[in-house]
Amino acid sequence: MSRSLPVRDRLDLADLVARYAVAIDARRFDDLREVFTGEGELDTGRAVRRGVEAVIEAMQGLRRYEATSHVLGQQLFERSGEGAAGLVYCTAHHLGDDGAGRTDKVMHLRYHDRYVRLDEGWRIASRRLELVWTDTSTVR
Repeated sequence: MSRSLPVRDRLDLADLVARYAVAIDARRFDDLREVFTGEGELDTGRAVRRGVEAVIEAMQGLRRYEATSHVLGQQLFERSGEGAAGLVYCTAHHLGDDGAGRTDKVMHLRYHDRYVRLDEGWRIASRRLELVWTDTSTVR
C-alpha cells in the first residue's frame, strides 16, 4: 500500500507547518490554536507540553529574543494510520543580546510531526523537535 498522500493534502500540510513558523516569528502565539489540536503535544527535548494552551504558554519564552526567523527546508509528508506523519527541516535564528553584544543563535532542527484531519482541516497532533546542532555568532 502506498504511503503517499494526495497533492492537496501535501500542500495543506506544507501550509500548516508554514503557519506554525509565521505565528512564532510574528509572536502571534494565539494563532497556534489553528495549528495544533486542542490536545496537541510539543516535545522540545527538554519538556513535553500537552494541550495547545500549554504549547502557547511555552512559546512565551521566545519573547526573550529580539526576533526569530524560522526558515523551513525539505518536507516529507506520508500517510500514517488515519492521519499523516511529517519530517520538516528548519533553521531557526534567534536574535538576542548575551550582555557582550548582539548574537544570532542558530538552531538546526528537524520536526517529527503527527497530523490529524479535523473538520477545520489538518492540525498538528504532536511535534517533536530534534536539535541537530546550534551555532552562535555575533551580529551587528
